[in-house]
Amino acid sequence: MKESKFRRLTLEELLPLKPQFVKFLSVHGIDAGSWEKMKTADPERAEGFILQFSQTIFAGVIDKVEYLLHVRPQDLRTYKTGPDKIEMRGVFLPEETSFDFTQEDLPAKELFARLRSAGVRPKLYAAERAYLPIGRDQDLFLLMEEGALITDGGWFGVLEALAG
Repeated sequence: MKESKFRRLTLEELLPLKPQFVKFLSVHGIDAGSWEKMKTADPERAEGFILQFSQTIFAGVIDKVEYLLHVRPQDLRTYKTGPDKIEMRGVFLPEETSFDFTQEDLPAKELFARLRSAGVRPKLYAAERAYLPIGRDQDLFLLMEEGALITDGGWFGVLEALAG
């Protein structure tokens, strides 16, 4: 099998994908009984199928990603993914504050109103770059492994308009 681009799905991640995994195995000519035998008699081969399935799932998901959101206590970053480059918009809380983006689940307008009322002055920033030499899919995968989540782009639009 060729080198893996992505990690193996965890058991917790695999469980909701059981119907797809069963179909994946059947495409490879493996029925339930054969799978059970393989897990015991040839665990390396079984692990190889799980890794191959993981690659297929991650590649399919990442191919569809348009926006990511990475939230840290004092820093909120959102990304717009294009075919050749990635754009980032962010808001940073430079002052010592008890405000924590990870603890807030408010719409942008309300969140900025709360910051203003608390006297916090957020700093907006933006950047863009070409994808890393490893390629778009692995670049986005690394961002996701660091905590970025797939989103609808709402935060990107808000921050882009504010910077505007």
